[in-house]
Amino acid sequence: MTASKESRNLGNGNARPQVVPLNQELLGHVRVRLSARLGQGEVTVARLMSLAKGDVVVLEASLADAVDLYVADALVARGEIVAVGDNYGVRITEIASVE
Repeated sequence: MTASKESRNLGNGNARPQVVPLNQELLGHVRVRLSARLGQGEVTVARLMSLAKGDVVVLEASLADAVDLYVADALVARGEIVAVGDNYGVRITEIASVE
């Protein structure tokens, strides 16, 4: 059953639409926002309020640590920071398994 036929069935009240399995064909074109998280740090509120241009905040991560990639709050992959022209990129080293 196609999505357009299902849409027509939604309003007639007599037939329930068939549940369509989620797959790449159905959702593959949907865009999601990825976030890369380098690490975390801790400062006092006083330090936070006194931050100025040029100050450095130390993170609890070493240069060798992997960067975590998230979609919303879900960790989906890890990788290493790379240069892509004038931008940053992430080379994937580990990816979440699909359940």
